[in-house]
Amino acid sequence: MLCNLARDAMVELEQEHPGLFTWTMVDASTRDGVKRLQELRPSAGRQIPVPGVLVNGEIVFDNIPDMEEFNEWMATQTGAEA
Repeated sequence: MLCNLARDAMVELEQEHPGLFTWTMVDASTRDGVKRLQELRPSAGRQIPVPGVLVNGEIVFDNIPDMEEFNEWMATQTGAEA
């Protein structure tokens, strides 16, 4: 269920900010997903929350961000107003 919520939120955010970012979902319920989380952990510096959002190896959200949270974060990254 959380994976579906996270995917839907990211699709909505991608539509809101076309071309500004790309994303990939890691399914922690699969062997490949667990392996990928283990590969990402060193750059994150700690256990990666599920759900969570990493950008360039850094944990920026330890939950599914709502549109307002993500827009505020995007504004800090692009220099635009939220």
